[in-house]
Amino acid sequence: MKTVYRYIITSCVGLLIVVLIGWARGGFAEENAQVLAQIWCDAFFASGAFLVCGGLIVVASNGGVFDMLGYAVTLLWYTFKSSKVERKYKTFYDYRESRKDKKRSVSFVLVVGLVLVAVAVVLLFVYDSLGG
Repeated sequence: MKTVYRYIITSCVGLLIVVLIGWARGGFAEENAQVLAQIWCDAFFASGAFLVCGGLIVVASNGGVFDMLGYAVTLLWYTFKSSKVERKYKTFYDYRESRKDKKRSVSFVLVVGLVLVAVAVVLLFVYDSLGG
């Protein structure tokens, strides 16, 4: 059930972004069908691309791409703290091993983002069929 909530919440966030972009570009007041298809195609694509890119960043983080940066930030943090405070991670290896258990699943973000991009592709075909 927890997974269903993740999909629902991510879908709501994605659709909220779509509505905000569509509203900002005049998607609710436009009467020309071709321009309307263009506005909503852009809105769905922007929202989908935002979710897919965000999900891919988390996938990269789960793969360890940003581990060295995170370790450097913790070292910097402990440098500015009192010298009496003992560092949590003595070496980069210790830091990396502690991060292995903290992987996050983001498949729901990628799936919702790809669905929004697919809707944008359908709207692009609609736009093209209207003479775009």
